[in-house]
Amino acid sequence: MIEKCYSIHDIVKFKIISKNIGRRINVEYDNFEVEGIDNIDFVVYLGDFTPHNENCHFIDQTYYLKENYFYCKDSYKFGKWKVQVSGLDAAETRINLSTNFIGTLAADMFICAFVIDFFIRFKLERKGYSVIHASSMSKDNHAFMFPSQSGAGKTTTAIYLADKGYDYLGDDFIILRKGQIFSYPTALNIFTYNLNPVIKRNLSRMERTLLKIKNAIYIVTAGKIKIFTKMNPKHIPGLKVIDKSNLKAVYLLAQGDKFETNEAKIELIVSSILINQKLESFPFLKYLLEYSYVFPNSSIAQFWKVCERNLKENLKCDVKFYYTRLPQNYNGEVFYKFREAMECGN
Repeated sequence: MIEKCYSIHDIVKFKIISKNIGRRINVEYDNFEVEGIDNIDFVVYLGDFTPHNENCHFIDQTYYLKENYFYCKDSYKFGKWKVQVSGLDAAETRINLSTNFIGTLAADMFICAFVIDFFIRFKLERKGYSVIHASSMSKDNHAFMFPSQSGAGKTTTAIYLADKGYDYLGDDFIILRKGQIFSYPTALNIFTYNLNPVIKRNLSRMERTLLKIKNAIYIVTAGKIKIFTKMNPKHIPGLKVIDKSNLKAVYLLAQGDKFETNEAKIELIVSSILINQKLESFPFLKYLLEYSYVFPNSSIAQFWKVCERNLKENLKCDVKFYYTRLPQNYNGEVFYKFREAMECGN
């Protein structure tokens, strides 16, 4: 068996154990890999397993639940999996995960995004940190955070700012604690809609061809299969990745007909980020809801209240808040206006 150890700023530590840990998993967590760890938060065992469903509540003919335990079979698009979580509410959690061929082939989507990423966020939130679906860039130790839903401009904004001398903290998720942003440098997810000139000139001819093929697959399957091109941000020339920075301003991004940005109240920012947190917790959002229904007095049932409390506490600092709309055609001209608004307003 192969065993790999990972540490997120020495705050959350986990292991992946499997006969084979695929390239897409390696690329996703390459920047967090360490030689060894203690005080493990969770362990993920990949491969077939026999569930321990004795003395369980059987809910909706799908979910097996007992205190500190969860099991189910599930599917999404072409991927299928079965997952067992032992020690759900314990300091160290054990996760058994078995997927079909598609789930293993697209491990970054099914194994990483659906399971491992969720437990990283879950453990961080339990320790008082906020994990936000956002990109973040910094200049002179002043960080700018751009929370948004997928496809609204997080990655594009980050890469454009990198080309203007800003330091990189993350393009998909970032970690926030009492006004300080900690980097979360997972692989950049590149697709045709965020292929701006900065990224394009760092792609090989083969990578450009593969990107076109992936876009064709996306169109032919009516959006059911989206295969990103993965790029480690630490390997992109001119992109400087830093560990942490102090939060200066938050720009909540959304798509619109034209570029505009206006000051916003913290209540709007908090509520929007919380909605996005839940959307990004698929499929474990429904798993936690099922568990909470059976065990309403458990700490799991209070998890989203904990997330809200963390977010309000961690945003309590001298920060400005904005609501920003970006057109679907997010080009250099739009970025120039956005950057000018950022630097004039802060």
